Amino acid sequence: MSQLDPSAIKARNNLLGMFVTIVILDSILVAVSRDLWAIGRIVVTIGIMYYVIQGKKWAKWVLIGIFSLVIVLLAALIVALHSKLSGFLIIGSLLLVALYAIARIYLTTSKNLNRYLFNTSKVEI
Repeated sequence: MSQLDPSAIKARNNLLGMFVTIVILDSILVAVSRDLWAIGRIVVTIGIMYYVIQGKKWAKWVLIGIFSLVIVLLAALIVALHSKLSGFLIIGSLLLVALYAIARIYLTTSKNLNRYLFNTSKVEI
Protein backbone atom coordinates (compact mmCIF):
# COMPACT_ATOMS: atom_id res chain seq x y z
CA MET A 1 0.00 0.00 0.00
CA SER A 2 1.55 3.29 -1.11
CA GLN A 3 0.85 6.75 0.21
CA LEU A 4 -0.27 9.75 -1.75
CA ASP A 5 2.23 12.51 -2.25
CA PRO A 6 1.61 15.87 -0.51
CA SER A 7 0.84 17.68 -3.78
CA ALA A 8 -2.05 15.29 -4.48
CA ILE A 9 -3.42 15.78 -0.95
CA LYS A 10 -3.08 19.56 -1.35
CA ALA A 11 -4.97 19.40 -4.66
CA ARG A 12 -7.79 17.47 -2.96
CA ASN A 13 -7.89 20.03 -0.15
CA ASN A 14 -8.02 22.88 -2.68
CA LEU A 15 -10.97 21.22 -4.40
CA LEU A 16 -12.74 20.69 -1.08
CA GLY A 17 -12.14 24.33 -0.13
CA MET A 18 -13.60 25.53 -3.43
CA PHE A 19 -16.53 23.18 -3.06
CA VAL A 20 -17.34 24.28 0.50
CA THR A 21 -17.17 27.93 -0.60
CA ILE A 22 -19.51 27.20 -3.52
CA VAL A 23 -22.01 25.35 -1.32
CA ILE A 24 -22.05 28.12 1.29
CA LEU A 25 -22.49 30.91 -1.28
CA ASP A 26 -25.06 28.89 -3.22
CA SER A 27 -27.01 28.18 -0.02
CA ILE A 28 -27.02 31.87 0.91
CA LEU A 29 -28.29 32.84 -2.55
CA VAL A 30 -30.96 30.12 -2.43
CA ALA A 31 -32.12 31.36 0.97
CA VAL A 32 -32.24 34.99 -0.20
CA SER A 33 -34.05 34.16 -3.44
CA ARG A 34 -36.32 31.59 -1.73
CA ASP A 35 -35.75 29.17 -4.63
CA LEU A 36 -36.59 25.91 -2.88
CA TRP A 37 -36.00 23.81 -6.01
CA ALA A 38 -32.30 24.70 -5.89
CA ILE A 39 -31.95 22.91 -2.56
CA GLY A 40 -32.28 19.59 -4.39
CA ARG A 41 -29.52 20.57 -6.81
CA ILE A 42 -27.24 21.48 -3.91
CA VAL A 43 -27.93 18.16 -2.15
CA VAL A 44 -27.31 16.15 -5.34
CA THR A 45 -24.09 18.07 -5.98
CA ILE A 46 -22.88 17.34 -2.44
CA GLY A 47 -23.63 13.65 -3.00
CA ILE A 48 -21.71 13.59 -6.27
CA MET A 49 -18.79 15.41 -4.64
CA TYR A 50 -18.63 12.65 -2.02
CA TYR A 51 -18.05 10.12 -4.80
CA VAL A 52 -15.51 12.41 -6.49
CA ILE A 53 -13.45 12.45 -3.29
CA GLN A 54 -13.72 8.65 -3.18
CA GLY A 55 -12.00 8.63 -6.58
CA LYS A 56 -14.90 7.63 -8.83
CA LYS A 57 -14.16 8.80 -12.37
CA TRP A 58 -17.84 8.79 -13.38
CA ALA A 59 -18.58 11.17 -10.50
CA LYS A 60 -15.87 13.56 -11.62
CA TRP A 61 -17.46 13.80 -15.07
CA VAL A 62 -20.97 14.13 -13.64
CA LEU A 63 -19.74 16.95 -11.38
CA ILE A 64 -18.06 18.67 -14.34
CA GLY A 65 -21.37 18.39 -16.21
CA ILE A 66 -23.32 19.83 -13.27
CA PHE A 67 -20.87 22.71 -12.94
CA SER A 68 -21.03 23.42 -16.68
CA LEU A 69 -24.82 23.36 -16.71
CA VAL A 70 -25.07 25.63 -13.66
CA ILE A 71 -22.64 28.12 -15.24
CA VAL A 72 -24.73 28.34 -18.41
CA LEU A 73 -28.10 28.43 -16.68
CA LEU A 74 -27.09 30.91 -13.99
CA ALA A 75 -25.48 33.24 -16.54
CA ALA A 76 -28.64 33.03 -18.69
CA LEU A 77 -30.79 33.73 -15.64
CA ILE A 78 -28.74 36.82 -14.81
CA VAL A 79 -29.05 38.11 -18.37
CA ALA A 80 -32.77 37.36 -18.64
CA LEU A 81 -33.84 38.62 -15.21
CA HIS A 82 -31.23 41.24 -14.34
CA SER A 83 -33.86 43.99 -14.02
CA LYS A 84 -35.92 41.89 -11.58
CA LEU A 85 -33.03 40.74 -9.38
CA SER A 86 -31.58 42.63 -6.46
CA GLY A 87 -28.01 43.85 -6.65
CA PHE A 88 -27.03 41.30 -4.00
CA LEU A 89 -28.39 38.42 -6.08
CA ILE A 90 -26.71 39.67 -9.26
CA ILE A 91 -23.29 40.11 -7.60
CA GLY A 92 -23.64 36.81 -5.71
CA SER A 93 -24.70 34.96 -8.84
CA LEU A 94 -21.80 36.38 -10.86
CA LEU A 95 -19.42 35.39 -8.09
CA LEU A 96 -20.98 31.93 -8.04
CA VAL A 97 -20.56 31.60 -11.83
CA ALA A 98 -16.88 32.51 -11.44
CA LEU A 99 -16.39 30.00 -8.62
CA TYR A 100 -18.11 27.23 -10.56
CA ALA A 101 -15.93 28.02 -13.59
CA ILE A 102 -12.73 27.96 -11.52
CA ALA A 103 -13.71 24.65 -9.88
CA ARG A 104 -14.63 23.16 -13.26
CA ILE A 105 -11.31 24.20 -14.80
CA TYR A 106 -9.46 22.85 -11.74
CA LEU A 107 -11.26 19.51 -12.02
CA THR A 108 -10.31 19.13 -15.67
CA THR A 109 -6.75 20.49 -15.67
CA SER A 110 -5.09 19.74 -12.32
CA LYS A 111 -2.59 16.93 -12.74
CA ASN A 112 -2.14 16.64 -8.98
CA LEU A 113 -5.89 16.31 -8.48
CA ASN A 114 -6.10 13.67 -11.19
CA ARG A 115 -3.24 11.82 -9.51
CA TYR A 116 -5.19 11.95 -6.23
CA LEU A 117 -8.42 10.77 -7.87
CA PHE A 118 -6.67 7.99 -9.80
CA ASN A 119 -4.83 6.66 -6.75
CA THR A 120 -7.56 7.11 -4.12
CA SER A 121 -9.08 3.70 -4.61
CA LYS A 122 -5.64 2.08 -4.20
CA VAL A 123 -4.51 3.97 -1.10
CA GLU A 124 -5.82 4.07 2.43
CA ILE A 125 -6.04 7.70 3.46
